[in-house]
Amino acid sequence: MSLSLSALRELVAIGLTAEQILRVAEAQAEASESPRQRTKAAERQARYEERKRQKASENVSSDVRTDASEADASLPLPPSPQTPQPPTPSREIKPPIVPQADKPAELSRRKPKRAIPDGFPTAEAIAEQQAKARSVGANLDVANQAERFRNWSISNDTRYADWAATWRNWCDRAIKNAPKTAVAAAQSRSAPSETDRWRRWLREYRLNGHWPSDDAGPRPGHPACRVPAALLAEFGHAPAPAANDHKPDLFAQGDAA
Repeated sequence: MSLSLSALRELVAIGLTAEQILRVAEAQAEASESPRQRTKAAERQARYEERKRQKASENVSSDVRTDASEADASLPLPPSPQTPQPPTPSREIKPPIVPQADKPAELSRRKPKRAIPDGFPTAEAIAEQQAKARSVGANLDVANQAERFRNWSISNDTRYADWAATWRNWCDRAIKNAPKTAVAAAQSRSAPSETDRWRRWLREYRLNGHWPSDDAGPRPGHPACRVPAALLAEFGHAPAPAANDHKPDLFAQGDAA
């Protein structure tokens, strides 16, 4: 009786050589014979081979190396044991990112940038900004600004998505930095306070004796003088006498008629 294919694979797996496998096969064949045909020597040989096989199995990792070239070509080699590998995690396949330039124009929310349109700024846009400059008193020639704006855009090959907004921003800066007209400058000057006017009139009265009766009323010292008492004292004038003690000075300049 010969060894089965599974038994041969086990012997090869534990590292036995072809010669050792042959001896095991012969021992098994002898063991399968009739007990009367077996000799004590065969039994001892079988026990010897069995112990040898066990010892070889225990030291297979360090003492026995099976060479495939030495194995019997008629015996199929068992597959080498493979360490089970963990399953490879599946990765989510993402769609490729499409560049912005490859997207259709209708899918983009941004307006495309372009060069300055022909004839821009229009006459209407210039008139609108000129009225704005006039309303704040800016001394600005908006038509000249429009020419400068167009020359700057063309020479620099400037591109914007909204040229109307760019023109308005240009004019806002120009209006802010422009000088004021004469009327606007006069209006922007703060009017002097009433106390400042009294001081100016009292100073002129002390220097040249002139008193603006049309604006300031009766001169200092007159009973009807409207100058505050504190300012009169500041410029060395005594308070006005009572009305019944007043003697009109017909030759005094600046008295009320």
